[in-house]
Amino acid sequence: MRYGLASLGIAAVLVAVSAALMPAAGAAGCEPATAFVGTVCTPGTPGTHAAVIVLGGSGGGDGLARVASRFAKNGYVAASVAYFGAAGLPRTLDEIPVETVGSALDAIASRPDVDPARIALFGDSKGGELALLAASQYPVVRAVVGVVPSPFAWSGAGGGSSWTVHGKPVPYVALQRLGRGTRDGSAPDMRAVYAASMQQHRAAIPSAMFNLENVRGPILLLAGDADGVWDSPAQCRLGIDYLKAHAHPYADECVTYPDAGHAFLFATPQRPLVTGARGGGVFGGTARGNVAAGEQAWTKIDDFLTHALGP
Repeated sequence: MRYGLASLGIAAVLVAVSAALMPAAGAAGCEPATAFVGTVCTPGTPGTHAAVIVLGGSGGGDGLARVASRFAKNGYVAASVAYFGAAGLPRTLDEIPVETVGSALDAIASRPDVDPARIALFGDSKGGELALLAASQYPVVRAVVGVVPSPFAWSGAGGGSSWTVHGKPVPYVALQRLGRGTRDGSAPDMRAVYAASMQQHRAAIPSAMFNLENVRGPILLLAGDADGVWDSPAQCRLGIDYLKAHAHPYADECVTYPDAGHAFLFATPQRPLVTGARGGGVFGGTARGNVAAGEQAWTKIDDFLTHALGP
């Protein structure tokens, strides 16, 4: 039996986390997008700016608008882009067209306040997976930040591919359920499930890898060594190894943070995100490790984008 994060309730927890990141109504510089489903935030300074497109994870909807707002405060035109789980979009994370991101890239690149030669993609978890796929398809992308991402396609919520390109499903690695779950009814160890699936279907990984050699800029991959959802360190290493093997001519980086879980980037001392709401959905890491990793990662992301896109 195939299954994904949604069937274990983890996606519901991610929705709650995303809601906490949403800006207050009427936040300065942010407004609903018109050319795609999402939010556009502007820095409020004249001239043309670099741009960052933000893709959230399996929680769906426009969950990372607050992240776009943060980038705008740093001088970028930033847009959070929903790709499922919102009005007018697929209900579930199944066969999502990469062209959803392509349309958003076109819209952002055509804005008079954006320098189309300085556009980056930022993606978290499944959004990191999508960001890497989209960057391999669209040469307008000049830098990528993937937070706990996968460099290859995993199966979607229904067991088929998560993504399509030109209407065709992207080759993927199937996520397999192991056994009948735990006796007490709790969610199984998702990292173990993903690791076992990678081992069982290792022959499928090469065809499921994205053509990262096509990305026209540097790639930053961030992982937590105590990720409780999937083995983000191993996946990031696969991505970096692929880039090196294909002589990608940019300063690609992979950083793994100690004692950090799946949601470390959004951890705070008040909400360290070791587990989800009411203990459901184990993100992993320790409270101290997640908070420290988040602080270090944001500094790393800001420096990376400054160097990749220019001031």
